[in-house]
Amino acid sequence: MIYLVFPSSWHPSQPYLSLPALKGFLHHNGIDDVVQRDLAIELLDHLCTWEKTKPLYDRILKQARELGAKPYHTDFEREKYEKLMEAQEIIPALCDQIDAAKASLRCEEFYEIDRYMESLKIIDVWLDNILAPYYPSQLTVIGSQLRYSPYSTQEILQSFQDPNENFFLDLYREHYLPGIIKEDIDIFGISITSVEQVISGLTLAYLVKQARPEIHITVGGSIFTKLVDVLEKGSPLFDFVDSFIVHEGETPLLKLVQQLRGEGDLTKVPNLVYRDKAGVVQVNRPFGKEELNALPTPDFDGMPFDLYLSPERVLPVMGSRGCYWERCAFCSIPFDHIDFHVRYAETVVQDFKNLKEKYNCRYFFFTDEALPINFLRTFAQKLVEEEVDVQWTGELKFEKSLLRDNRLELLYKSGCRKLIFGMESYNQRVLDFMQKGCPKEVIDQTVEECIRIGMGMHFYILVGFPTETREEVMDSINFVMDNRRILESPGFSCIASQFDLEKGTPIAKDPEAFKVYGLSNPPHHDLALGFNHKVREGLTPEQATELYQEIVQKISREVMTFPHNYSLADGLLYLGYHDKEIIQERLASLVV
Repeated sequence: MIYLVFPSSWHPSQPYLSLPALKGFLHHNGIDDVVQRDLAIELLDHLCTWEKTKPLYDRILKQARELGAKPYHTDFEREKYEKLMEAQEIIPALCDQIDAAKASLRCEEFYEIDRYMESLKIIDVWLDNILAPYYPSQLTVIGSQLRYSPYSTQEILQSFQDPNENFFLDLYREHYLPGIIKEDIDIFGISITSVEQVISGLTLAYLVKQARPEIHITVGGSIFTKLVDVLEKGSPLFDFVDSFIVHEGETPLLKLVQQLRGEGDLTKVPNLVYRDKAGVVQVNRPFGKEELNALPTPDFDGMPFDLYLSPERVLPVMGSRGCYWERCAFCSIPFDHIDFHVRYAETVVQDFKNLKEKYNCRYFFFTDEALPINFLRTFAQKLVEEEVDVQWTGELKFEKSLLRDNRLELLYKSGCRKLIFGMESYNQRVLDFMQKGCPKEVIDQTVEECIRIGMGMHFYILVGFPTETREEVMDSINFVMDNRRILESPGFSCIASQFDLEKGTPIAKDPEAFKVYGLSNPPHHDLALGFNHKVREGLTPEQATELYQEIVQKISREVMTFPHNYSLADGLLYLGYHDKEIIQERLASLVV
């Protein structure tokens, strides 16, 4: 059996695309013994069920008694004791509410904003306290925090020996590992697509390998795609992970299954990184990419739809991989992908129709880094022609071509309710230095057209790009904050992020060209995905941090966090539900 797992943590309202894409491809190629599990949502649901967490509360009481009986405390013991005492009060106060909070997010109450916010708050506070025995480790709805760094192999391995803080050890051993190792598994795949999943995913790999050493454990996802150079030098991770699949994974996983069940020649598996029998790490180059139009519709069978915190399904879909622009100085997307390639618009329309019919789903979220405008035009026209009744959202770059031939109207007519823009800056010098290829007037015209049509907008803003001054950052913030028409447009959301110098970016390859120097990492951070740095001009990283915190507060005062800034998928559902009548009015007024 091929057993595919998505570990904690991820947003709880929708499944991630990686496992369904892999399962669909394996089935399409005659491999039927495939199981997929979203342990991120399973674990969250478990921890937010009072009946299942009573043993954790008993442990809180026990540890509080033991620490309280000690004649003196270290600073850490004092802090932990205070947290346990807090949890001892909060858990009984919320134990009658936590299950109802989950249930409310799975029904019509989801659309009542006060109840929605209250339920998320209850879940957040509950999670912050139910895991008090593992203080200072924390789990939130969308992430986890441990003192062990996911950027350090040494610290990751240390976390495996610390059940007092790595709560994944206990939770997996008690609730998930027994069922997993009972299965007739020959290949165990773990998808690690975010830093938040590194310790949780590798802890699971470690435990499975301890219990069933004969199982071949393979890890895929974008994180280790960026770490091929580190893995190639040799890594202790190979003591419990048999292989890593880097870049795109469908064909490599299929070939891995075929080889492990056949002649066993791993040199024939593309994109594979593994340690051979002589103990030497092999990297199967050149790396390959998928023929996207040969991929089947993703297969979500087995995903626990009843556990997601959403009253309706919002399914992820893919129209392209990589980015057609590939020039932004801060972006590592070209580093993750061999090159940009796109699926036929007609094929993606068929994906929508298949998923809508099979899973009774009307809402879709494109996972693309930047949807190509020509693809969007054809895709939207096909949806309209074939009368596919769906609502969707996706990310794209500000492009002049989007403004031609009433294309935004066509997108709206096809069901697009919100566009996610990587604006990054509203200062032309900074935009040019970022190599965004975007004149400010295109931003202005696009925003005006979206407001006219009623198209929702989301902006990503970058703070602290090299050479950027405070005044230039504020040009971007003031463009949004001083424009009531933007702020009051349907479902508007805006998130500021602080500049992070990532591996594989144009800046990392030529720092001096961007007035950057002194790239470094903390000792033992061998798995770091970026660099600390210094700048010759503009805001220092420390000044950028201070300004970033100021901007986050400013945005939070003007842009409501829930639901649109908290979750783009939840926001899409809100737009579809609360704007039903006005959407029909807008559609009736369109020219296309």
